[in-house]
Amino acid sequence: MKKISILFLLILSLSACEKEFIDKNEVTEEVAYNTPEAYPGILLGMTKIFTVEALKDIVKGPGLTAKEFGRANTYVTTIQLANGGQGITDDNAAVKGIWTELHRSRGIAEKVLANIDQVNFINADEGVAYKAYAQFFKGMTIGYLANYWEKVTIDNDPNNQAQFVDRLAGYQTAIDYLNAAQQAFDNNANAAAVINNLVSYNFSVIDVIHTFKARYYLEIGDYQNAYNEANAVDLTAKSVWSYDGGSIKNPIYAQLVDAGAVLNYKPFDELGLITAHTPDPGDGRINFYLDNTVLMQDLDCGFDLYNPNGFWNSDNADIPVYLPGEILLIKAEAKARLGGTTNLNEAVSLIDQVRTKTSGSDVFGVGAALGPWGGNANDANAVLDEIYRNYAAELYLEGLRFPIHRRFFPNYLDGIDWNNVNRCQLERVNNFYPYPDSERANNLNCPPNPAY
Repeated sequence: MKKISILFLLILSLSACEKEFIDKNEVTEEVAYNTPEAYPGILLGMTKIFTVEALKDIVKGPGLTAKEFGRANTYVTTIQLANGGQGITDDNAAVKGIWTELHRSRGIAEKVLANIDQVNFINADEGVAYKAYAQFFKGMTIGYLANYWEKVTIDNDPNNQAQFVDRLAGYQTAIDYLNAAQQAFDNNANAAAVINNLVSYNFSVIDVIHTFKARYYLEIGDYQNAYNEANAVDLTAKSVWSYDGGSIKNPIYAQLVDAGAVLNYKPFDELGLITAHTPDPGDGRINFYLDNTVLMQDLDCGFDLYNPNGFWNSDNADIPVYLPGEILLIKAEAKARLGGTTNLNEAVSLIDQVRTKTSGSDVFGVGAALGPWGGNANDANAVLDEIYRNYAAELYLEGLRFPIHRRFFPNYLDGIDWNNVNRCQLERVNNFYPYPDSERANNLNCPPNPAY
């Protein structure tokens, strides 16, 4: 992320919550949101909340839920997430962290959208760019909420009366905001350049928008549009959340590897794919994502635990917004779900592109370096199963295995006897998360918690 101004720090403190502690010697929030020069700092502050605060819990909680991590201590938060089922309470720190930080960053996007049309920018391209980026951010954060909760809010409410909608309606609303952002950038090429230069040294906002739309179209079952959006992504372009290693540190490195990190959870052996979807021998993604030193065995199942490698091996390591392999797999999934011989054949061809991709042929160096898939290309279920297995390996520790597993195996936990089940053999231990106690205590519209 680019260097953040002092003005951003003011905006961040003012935008973080409804309570405001304002230094009378500083500008007010109202003045800041009506000051053109404030907007780069505002948008970088919004981005930092997501990339540092939200992302650390987006990786942690879903990583434990979908068995990417094993437990290394007896902290209640970690125990609850590792055990899953009905055991996650509404004060779980990681679950609350995802909810709170997504709403915080979305709140800034909403304030931008509420004010920016009244701001006079000397460079009109900047006004278009900042508004479109806020639209993108609001869409992205709504979609992330729908990844983990059964019902979601689509607007923040300062009076704690936010309305909830079904998660599928949440994805559709997210797509609507992403469409609005894309239209603005399509109509103003200079605006896209403004955002690309602001957010990171490697960022292509158009490709990022296409990616999130593709993800969310899959979730609502619009497979042709998911394919079309993924097909529009440039697989040779990099888009990353960047960290300077100082005030803005890679949050996964900071909580897993850094000298000050608490030993509470660590990546599982074989990328956590320890049951039905164990990686092929020699899958290059194992060594890409894990170092080669066993640290200990997890406290629940005795599986080996490691430090992460890949995108989490230093405090200034970039985290990709998306990977080329994911885009290929989105296209493969869309074709497989559309069905028919031609679509299944294309799906298998796309699977093979992911399996045979080497570190040298991928812009991020993620390569399985395997042979083509040897399964039955005429069996849609077998094709989809192989797509899931590659998603799980390709997108390790991106916070996406949990919603992807639920999409592929929606009935996976039906009929589970939580008192007797062997959790060591489960690939996912929850369907959705409970709503945080802070939301329930303040918002009468908060729905009942899911069964598990």
